[in-house]
Amino acid sequence: MKWDGKRLNKARLLRNGRLKLFSLAFACGLWLFVNYGERDTEKTLVVPVELRNLPAQFVITGARDEYVDLRLRGPRSLLDGLRKRIRLDLSDVRPGVSSFRVNADMLNLPRGVKLVRISPAQINLNIARLLKRTVPVQLDLIGKPPHGYTMNEVRVVPEKIEVTGPAPQVEKFQAVLTDSIDVSNLTQSVTQDLNLRGPEEDLVSYSTERVRAQIRIQEVILTHEFRRLKIEVKNATFRATVTPTQADVTVRGSQRLIEELQLNDGKIFVDASGQKPGSTSVPVTVLLPPGIELVSQDPAAVELRLEDDSKKRLQNPRTAGDKRKPGV
Repeated sequence: MKWDGKRLNKARLLRNGRLKLFSLAFACGLWLFVNYGERDTEKTLVVPVELRNLPAQFVITGARDEYVDLRLRGPRSLLDGLRKRIRLDLSDVRPGVSSFRVNADMLNLPRGVKLVRISPAQINLNIARLLKRTVPVQLDLIGKPPHGYTMNEVRVVPEKIEVTGPAPQVEKFQAVLTDSIDVSNLTQSVTQDLNLRGPEEDLVSYSTERVRAQIRIQEVILTHEFRRLKIEVKNATFRATVTPTQADVTVRGSQRLIEELQLNDGKIFVDASGQKPGSTSVPVTVLLPPGIELVSQDPAAVELRLEDDSKKRLQNPRTAGDKRKPGV
């Protein structure tokens, strides 16, 4: 009977053995996890810096620390789930450098977590007043028009733009340059949209990104005087002479045409068509190519004299064979 009691106790002990072993292992793991999680350790946490309440008339310039490294000590269970950020109140800042000390009070750390180290421990911000200025737009022209041409007018629309940004940077602007435009091959007027250069400075903006350039190209107009040009006689039936024999001519036209102009080979003449022997006043004609206009000429008319040589010979019938002896 006593032997049966031992067998009964053993059977009870072996009943659901696997479940009992699993429960034991789970309890041990839970005990280890709790004790391990509650053990103090150190961890580095990268915390973003959040800026708040910056007045509208101010702007932050230059580089700044956007993150702070925190070295924390405490239970691992608390450190693993910790998420923090540093908030800086900028409502009272003034132009210049504003410094803010970073400390544990800004973090509101949970009980049991201690701050070991902060890097950087101080955040410096460069504060500048926001400035808006109106400055002229300047065309960046390369070269000069070809020979014989000139830029008669250069315009840009708009002529001025607004530049907005930190006061120290905006105050340096004297003008805003456009992209370059080469005029060395222009022989006619052009209108072209151009981008503005820059802004190269941080936080600076323009009221517009493009402008319209209008460049008016014209030919160079010259007035030139030709002196002592020979006056020719055309269509004369009889021997002709004119008085005076030379003329001065002043013309006007483009530099290109004036430099190529040659007033010779019958370009200055009088027309003797239908004129009979004798003297008469006739106008002087000046032939000019297209694009050249006559400004003045001197003389405008000359005296044309025509002589009939055949009549002159009849009035003097003496020939080489007719000789008279002296005294006859």
